[in-house]
Amino acid sequence: MSVKIKSRKTIKNAIVQRIEYYNTEGKIVRVEEYEEGIVESVAVYKYENQYSLMERFNSKGILCRREEKWYNENNEIEKEEFGFESYYYQYEADKRLLSMKKFDSENNIENSIEYRYVEDYEYRKFFNSSGILLSLYVTRYNDAKKPLRTIYFEIPHHDFIGADESEGYKEFFEMMKVFGFDIDGNKVDTKISMYFLVEETVFEYDQFGNTISEEMYHYDRESVEDKLVFRGGVYNYYNENNLLIKYHSFEIKTDWDDELCCLYDYVLDEKGVIIEKSTDSGFNKVIEKFNYNSEGTLISYVENRNEGEEIKEILYDDFGNKVSEIAESNFEGEYEKDIKEYQIEYY
Repeated sequence: MSVKIKSRKTIKNAIVQRIEYYNTEGKIVRVEEYEEGIVESVAVYKYENQYSLMERFNSKGILCRREEKWYNENNEIEKEEFGFESYYYQYEADKRLLSMKKFDSENNIENSIEYRYVEDYEYRKFFNSSGILLSLYVTRYNDAKKPLRTIYFEIPHHDFIGADESEGYKEFFEMMKVFGFDIDGNKVDTKISMYFLVEETVFEYDQFGNTISEEMYHYDRESVEDKLVFRGGVYNYYNENNLLIKYHSFEIKTDWDDELCCLYDYVLDEKGVIIEKSTDSGFNKVIEKFNYNSEGTLISYVENRNEGEEIKEILYDDFGNKVSEIAESNFEGEYEKDIKEYQIEYY
């Protein structure tokens, strides 16, 4: 059964914090924010054909923020106005974004982003107000539209030369040639080098589409040798049920290393649904319990961190919406308890 929310009131420790109102289409039309039970701000939303407006008023009823959006026939945003700033968007026929331009209050362009798609590559160019290319983000995707590789270039704030194109970095130099042109295609005087390279990230997936590795590389700016160096990575391991059982991440820095390893364990019911999950990072251990009704809708969730140091319990109604949330903490002899209630009215 599909139901729509008419209003939702959030109450924390018996004091109203927020009230949201929705129309019959499920769109939010009014939000009231409270401080110590007193109205602090009110946001009003209006919707017309291919247009939406949000106006936020303070406790005195004075307008303090206004946001407008215009949409095309595909319901894609063509123009946004936030205060004194305006954003314009253009799309391809296949709905992919082509450009974004930001203008100030005097309708002068502040910056812009241009997108180009070539086979399985996406090129994202960031220009300043003068149309000079400041940075380039290149992403290669697999057939499932997941990133296989991302490369980020940025104009360096120094005059170092770095590696020559002949020293094994021809692919990067081919990509960096775009820094020799402005947004209108005019040539600019720019000496490209490997110092433009900020970061390269390589992704790997298993047969189910799960990310099993994410490795980051930087160009070594501190070495006399021109080389890419491994800076860190994230590695995921899964069991026969396609559930994550180990997460390992680390970052190599010049003066210290950062590492995190988490182990996961699960309890499943007869349908294969997770009813309990444990996470052990060595310094934190979290037990999560999930309870469902006969229709498979989550009706309660309990999180226990470090054997009672922090406990959170959430209850849901039959439609899957939160109705209460209790958070307790008992850390170093200091006990705290917060109770949130969600009063929901349906159409």
